[in-house]
Amino acid sequence: MKNNRLTLNWWREAIYFIRYSGAGLVNTIVGFVVILSAMALNFSPMISNIAGYAVGFTLGFVLSKKFVFRSNDRFVAEGIRYLLAFFISFLINLLVLHLALNNLNFNALASQVVAAISYTLLMYLLTRFFVFNPVSKQK
Repeated sequence: MKNNRLTLNWWREAIYFIRYSGAGLVNTIVGFVVILSAMALNFSPMISNIAGYAVGFTLGFVLSKKFVFRSNDRFVAEGIRYLLAFFISFLINLLVLHLALNNLNFNALASQVVAAISYTLLMYLLTRFFVFNPVSKQK
């Protein structure tokens, strides 16, 4: 019985990760279109990054709530937790972007990619275990 539960939990985690990856791909494409468009219009990498993540915020919440974790919990409570998770992840994103640009001397595009990876990993962990936390709701 314990082995079945472990198998089901592993499978559930794989499903969450696959859905998160698909939703993240859509959100990343939208975000990078905004970032690259802003950079093409001669906005700085920092301002371009902020614009891309601002556009992706609402899309990310809706996709995470309805598609990834399929949560039916309170919209406002999850929205507040999502906002907090977003700000934490975004601040780390900006820190990584700053370090990549100024300390590692990466070009703007490489810096954006490294910053996006840091944001994505942290945001997944926070949405999975803090914002929606579907495992604690299942029996």
